[in-house]
Amino acid sequence: MSALLALERVSAGYGATTVLDDLSFRLEAGEICAILGRNGVGKTTLLRTIMGHTRLHRGTLHLAGRDASTLPPYRRARAGVGFVPQEREVFPSLSVAENLAVAARRGGAWTMERAFLLFPRLAERRRSMADRLSGGEQQMLSIARALMGDPRLLLLDEPMEGLAPVIVDSVLDALASLRAGGIAMLLVEQHARRALDFAPRTLVMDRGRIVHDGPSAQLRDDSERLAALLGVRGPEHISSRDGGAGDLRRAEAESGADDRDQRHIPEGS
Repeated sequence: MSALLALERVSAGYGATTVLDDLSFRLEAGEICAILGRNGVGKTTLLRTIMGHTRLHRGTLHLAGRDASTLPPYRRARAGVGFVPQEREVFPSLSVAENLAVAARRGGAWTMERAFLLFPRLAERRRSMADRLSGGEQQMLSIARALMGDPRLLLLDEPMEGLAPVIVDSVLDALASLRAGGIAMLLVEQHARRALDFAPRTLVMDRGRIVHDGPSAQLRDDSERLAALLGVRGPEHISSRDGGAGDLRRAEAESGADDRDQRHIPEGS
């Protein structure tokens, strides 16, 4: 049986710039996987590559056994991939209900009422313009809008970033409900402990490559190993963020990319 998602020796990035370098992994239907790593190592670019927002230099990407390497983003969405970007990217001039309606898939399992059951706060704000929502409400809307496309795989880029603890709990409860419902997820999360508690499997990335792939429990129970993989000083400092991205931002500006990830430039380029 084919994996829901399979990347084979993928190198991808922005223009001639390579971020992901010879990266391979598989995700099964219903599997939940966290992605950790310092800031700028390729986590966001990995999600964007799966969604079709980067240039694929080498390798292949399959969705449910079908080659999706050259499919545009809208075709990948139709194939069952939902994307929740870090910036949320809701339509500010549309109401909550309108944001959900424009993303709805005809005949799909996800309806507006089902989304409102998952996020009752959105039901209360259904007529409010998206730009009048709080940050937490916008995040809920971003997740709900992705679900309206009836995805089998949900890509989440730091969905809890900047949210109040009570909103984080609400978002985690919603994601736990989706996990129980069988939706596969790739979760990029800056708080390593939170990610390890939520996802049974964890990937750790460094410089565009996967340097660890295994059960989350192994890292959760080994603080020294986790700290070493994340390149931090000790267990008390564990977080997937790190500094030193100034040169990367300049490279992004030169290439026209808006991603935060570290660029890996091949020799001779």
